[in-house]
Formats: sequence, C-alpha cells, structure tokens
Amino acid sequence: MRRALVIPAAGLLAVLAGCGASTPAGKPAKPGPINVGVVAPFSGPAAEFGTLLSAPCEASALLINNAGGVLGHKFQCTPVDDTGDAADAVPNVTRAVATISNFDMALGLESNTAATTVPIINKAGIPFVTTNGLVAFNRTSDKYFWRLTPADNANGAAFAAWAADKGFKKVAVIFENNIGSQGNLPGILSAAPKLGLKITSNLTIPADASSYSSVVSTVLSGHPQALIFSADPQTTATFLANYSQLNNGSMPPMITATDSLTPDFYNAVAKAVGASYLLHDMYLVGSYFSNTTPAFYAYKQAMEENPKTHAIAGVITTVGPPASAYDGMNILALAMLASKSTTGSVYNSYVQQIVSSKPGDVVVHTFAAGKKALSQGKTIQYVGVVGPVTFNKYHNFAGQFAVVVFTSATQSNSVKVISGAQVSQLLQ
Repeated sequence: MRRALVIPAAGLLAVLAGCGASTPAGKPAKPGPINVGVVAPFSGPAAEFGTLLSAPCEASALLINNAGGVLGHKFQCTPVDDTGDAADAVPNVTRAVATISNFDMALGLESNTAATTVPIINKAGIPFVTTNGLVAFNRTSDKYFWRLTPADNANGAAFAAWAADKGFKKVAVIFENNIGSQGNLPGILSAAPKLGLKITSNLTIPADASSYSSVVSTVLSGHPQALIFSADPQTTATFLANYSQLNNGSMPPMITATDSLTPDFYNAVAKAVGASYLLHDMYLVGSYFSNTTPAFYAYKQAMEENPKTHAIAGVITTVGPPASAYDGMNILALAMLASKSTTGSVYNSYVQQIVSSKPGDVVVHTFAAGKKALSQGKTIQYVGVVGPVTFNKYHNFAGQFAVVVFTSATQSNSVKVISGAQVSQLLQ
C-alpha cells in the first residue's frame, strides 16, 4: 500500500503543474448514494493494493448502510484506478472528480501516487483518508488531508527497533528503488546507531530483475544476522532464492513492512524458498491496533460477513493501513452527521470534534453508536480500531507499531508492540 514506482523529478513537476483542473466541490449531494472514491491501483503490477484498500471501504459502507446511511444517503465504494503510476494517475483521478456524482469522500491515495493524487483530491474539496507514508506529508498544509498511519521514516525506525529487540547486531538493508521503500531508510539510519546496530550493506535494487546474485554476493560478504528488506513479491522471491543458492540453503531472518502481508507475497516467496521461511523467519512491522476491542469485533465481523471481503478478512484485519482507512471513513461519515452536511468544505471542519475528548462526550466504537448519540443531541468521541486518535495540526496521527508474523497465506498474528514514544525518540 505504500510501495511506489519511480517517476523522474522533472516529470513529477510537470504532472503537478497540471493538477489545477479540479475545482473545489461545494454543491449539496444529489439524490442517490455517496460515492467513496477508493483511489488505488486496480490495474498494473500493484493491482492487489486496490483489493486491499477497497476492503475497509466495503466493511465501513456495510455498517453505515445497515445503520440507515447518512442524511438520507447510502454509501458505496467506487474504484478510481491510479494504475500505481504517479503520472498515469492524473487523468484518471481528474476524470473521476469531474464525472462521479456525489464524490464526497476518498480513501487510499497510497504512496505509489500520493504526490500527484493528493493535490487533485484536496483541490476538489474532497476530504480523504490517505494510507501513504511519504515524509513529505508530515507537515502538509492540505486542508482535506487526514492520515492515521505513520510516515515511512517512523516505520523504518520501528524496523530497527525490532532488529535490536531480537538481539541482532549486524543487519543488511536492501530496498527496491521506489518511493515507498526508500522512505523507510532515513528512519533506519537515524535509529541504528542509537540501538547499537551495524549496517553491513545499504543497497538499492531494481524491481523484478531476473537475478540478484551480484547483490546477494555483496550482502553475504558483510555476514549480516538479519535483512531489513522492502520490495514487491516477485523481487523478494527472486532475491531470497538467489541468497539460498549462494549460501548453501541458509537465509537470515527478514524484517519487512506489513504492506507485504498479502497472499500474493506469501505465495511468491513460498514458491521460491518454501513456506517454512515465511512462518518462522519473517517479521512484518507496521501500525498497531488491539484485536480485543469492541471496535475491532465490529470491523472483523463486517469483513467476514461481506462476500466482497470474506476471503481476505484474516489478513486484512491484522494490518494497520486498512484498519486506519476503515476508522477514517467512519470518522468522516460521523462528521457529515455532526455538521448536517455531505459537502466536504462543511463537514471537514467537524473531523477533529469527532475524535477529540471533550467533557460530557459519549465514547463510541462504531458508526451506528455514533449516529445514535448524535441524533440524541450528544457530543461524541469516536474510538475505533486504531484506538483513540489525536490528529496534530497537520492532520497526522501515527500511534504505535506492531510486529506481525504469517501463520498462513491468509492469516497472521501480532507478536510484539513497539511504542510510538520509542520510535519518536529514535528519530530525534
């Protein structure tokens, strides 16, 4: 959900210059459903991310509609294919803003394309919950931007924290040459010396090469105890297969992002080096949330009951970005109710009220409970799957971090919580 394709800087500037076609949305909703645009890759090499980012939208929409919708409107999730490419995303997203009726909310806008899709959606006056991890948005001035997931540099520091917690002293860092992967590197470089970690290799590799034998040879020369790694499924599978071949069948443990907690990743790596490695030597680090709260039970039940998400519920409900998107959609829907408007420029200013703690608040864990309390004239604090949310002045919230392990292609378990405070200290 965070990996990105490479676009030259000059090309990116040209793309951004063309983002002015959108105009702020200010009209009341027409009859019919509210369309929640899921801006994500639904075609191309990153297409699985579209499925993963649609799932939380479908779960939230199911529960919102079961509770009677918002101001007379049902919700529906509408795919907006950004193709996983920052330049190609521009015409698709611009067209969606211009042509989709009641396009009043958006989810996704992940790292593949956030540099170009965020300006379009923000300029259109559409509140959105993004799952991108780009550090560039840590201090954004975008009014309609809301992020409940940590930036990539924080995730990188959490990688290093887990490596140290496991007792590793020497690690090799290997990242695919894309924005999402490379964004983790500053956090690792900041945290490693504070944790007594020696980085034996710091390498960037191209995606989907036929062989990484020369890179593996370089890594092997440093004798790392673990790999901190981020790449797409096929790149990871090929790299590990080469590592095994050149190291007498032995591979060190791997630490990667929870973005890789997908059946595609599991199956590709299992085919290359066997499932045992995935089950016993791979650790995935990302956003933390508890799976014992009322909010989580509602979220999981909605995932399992919806035929569109049932098959992947076991993976989806252990990964932070989908949970944050689900919570974000509930928060925006409740802000619509509180403001009595579905217009982005109106309800956006109520978002902070929905999540902040105020005297006399009713704490709610689901959209339905929030709707009921608001209808009774009460103020609420929504505490969802990711827990209490405190947005800073840049509309960012990071929370804590979890270490997750595969238990099968479609199931996983959380094995460790890394505090957000520890990660913040490692970045100072």
